[in-house]
Amino acid sequence: MKKSRIAIIENHHIASGTIRADLMNALVNEGYDVYVLTELDKSFDPAINTNIHFVNVGVSVLNPVAALKYMYRLRKALKQIKPTLCITFTIRPAIYGNIVASLLKIPVISTITGTGPLFDSKSLSYRIARNLYKVVLKKTKRVFFPNYDDLNGFVERGYIKKEVAVRVPGSGINYEKFLPRPSSRTDNNFIFLFISRLVKDKGILEFAEAASMITKTNKQAEFHVIGPLWLNNKKSLTVTKEEVDKWVSEKWIVYHGEQKDIRKFMADADCVVMPSYREGMSNVLLEAASMARPLIATDVTGCRDIVENGKNGFLCRPKDGKDLAGCMQKMLRLTNEQRIEMGKYGREKMIREFDKKIVVQKYLQAIEEVINGK
Repeated sequence: MKKSRIAIIENHHIASGTIRADLMNALVNEGYDVYVLTELDKSFDPAINTNIHFVNVGVSVLNPVAALKYMYRLRKALKQIKPTLCITFTIRPAIYGNIVASLLKIPVISTITGTGPLFDSKSLSYRIARNLYKVVLKKTKRVFFPNYDDLNGFVERGYIKKEVAVRVPGSGINYEKFLPRPSSRTDNNFIFLFISRLVKDKGILEFAEAASMITKTNKQAEFHVIGPLWLNNKKSLTVTKEEVDKWVSEKWIVYHGEQKDIRKFMADADCVVMPSYREGMSNVLLEAASMARPLIATDVTGCRDIVENGKNGFLCRPKDGKDLAGCMQKMLRLTNEQRIEMGKYGREKMIREFDKKIVVQKYLQAIEEVINGK
């Protein structure tokens, strides 16, 4: 019997080997032939998963000419693959993927991993995205959301019908992979760890501001940052290399660049910080909580779902470096035993509410239903 082919449309191949790896493996184990249509750059390792076919269609962008070229490459790849079903992740693959798949009469399941300022921004790019969503998702068979705020926002604005919307707890967490582990450090310093792409809406400026305030009086507090510069973003959101170099030279932060495996860094951290302006569901917080690290995050969608204020961490106001610094000071004042209890509570919450098996099973069920015409 011929295998059903599934084409997954992603922004970048990294996600296929990290947060989407369990889903990919489950699809292969269920007998599906899996193709990932994405951007393959120099960091791509063909051995990442030999059971999955990777096709380089480049990156989806908002520039109209480049977007048309991207959709042409997408169409060409889909016509060759002839998939039974397409699955898209993130905003632009959802838009372009649905347009192309609809023209080819291929059913689609889309995942809106996060909306950012989609509903409120007055920028041209987000106004275009809002208008496109009203059209491109009309025939989408299922639309997955990591939180109810985004789900309800799409339904209330008429982008989708309520019956096609599915809420899952983000990408979920493989709590067997992200196990608590002992720190390798030998010093008594206190490490706050930030992990993300270095863009302003992830709260990196507030993290640096808080670090500049606390390091004036507390020489044992360290502020570590992991993540790539993201210079292909809009200039208004971009953090420059010069800014990062200044933070390092001022000894506000310790910068580790991009790292493939962040578990060692999380194990060495005393607290993981995510001061984002909005998340779909923060994978960094899920992973850190699973490793029993106490957390500090902003009181916004996709963060407060994970952090229970005072139980497994603290919530601060978004876009407020002083309030973030205040939460950091509260974390510093806790005893080691209190932070250990926070970590334990957080891991128990991950196992109870965010098990990746829950997410994978919901996708498998939706895929089977769509393929069988339900």
